[in-house]
Amino acid sequence: PERTEARVVAATHQNLESLVAARSFRADLYYRLRVVDIEVPPLRERMSDVPLLAAHLIRRAGETLGRPTPVLSQEALDVLLAESWPGNVRELENCLTRAVVLASGNVIRAEHIQIGSAEPGTSTAPQTLDALEREHVIRVLRSFDGHKARTARALGVSRPRLDRLLRKHGLE
Repeated sequence: PERTEARVVAATHQNLESLVAARSFRADLYYRLRVVDIEVPPLRERMSDVPLLAAHLIRRAGETLGRPTPVLSQEALDVLLAESWPGNVRELENCLTRAVVLASGNVIRAEHIQIGSAEPGTSTAPQTLDALEREHVIRVLRSFDGHKARTARALGVSRPRLDRLLRKHGLE
């Protein structure tokens, strides 16, 4: 047998102490996990973190999507700062990933920021990033009457990249 070393970082929004008292959570596991407590306040209580978090999340979304990293306009940042972010950083990340897909140039503008619906599961937006990307490519392609070079330029991608996107989404 090989010896391994591991560290566990766990997060929860549950009160584990009360769950242990109610015998809904194993006490031995609770005490093993509770070596160091780090309390992170919700995003709405640390709005000064939003600009730095947004820059990081936009950069990461751009890398993941294989796109140039757009810049967040002041108007878009103002929209982000006006939100209460009940879904915390995950909600901000989803919002900014969507904005990176929707931004047709190098700037994320206020109109690219789409805050999720108030009730989880009530959104009529596509459920996958691929579906959102496909809809956006179709919309931009139509706005340029099928002109691929202009569409690629508006999307901020190369012409070969646009061709790959069209093939990927069955839009050839």
